Amino acid sequence: MITDVDKSISLLGKMLDVSAIKHKVIANNIANINTPGYKKMEVSFSDQLEKVLRDTSVDKFDTFQPKIVIAEKEKNETVRNDGNNVDVDKEISSLMKNTLSYNIYSQLLAKKMELVKSAIENSRV
Repeated sequence: MITDVDKSISLLGKMLDVSAIKHKVIANNIANINTPGYKKMEVSFSDQLEKVLRDTSVDKFDTFQPKIVIAEKEKNETVRNDGNNVDVDKEISSLMKNTLSYNIYSQLLAKKMELVKSAIENSRV
């Protein structure tokens, strides 16, 4: 039987993985700020996440794989003369937001694990 604790721990673990991938993609965008013709990349996972969250099977989290794609063109997006569309300010902002998300996921996971540990210790008494 799959419990809510199992599902939330699996979800938080997967979100940590997604945040780590997202961090690498953002760092790659920043590293290519001066590469002519480079197109900004992003991690696509929200559609898959919604689908997986509706499912009751924890096994689905294992098959959930974020995709790295070329970012869709945004309104007011600036493309330089050399074809590069990376905006360093937006990338730094995304990096900070992603770092905050990663920290939140890791803190939530640590709290969940503390609860599990406490439940195990209390069941021995």
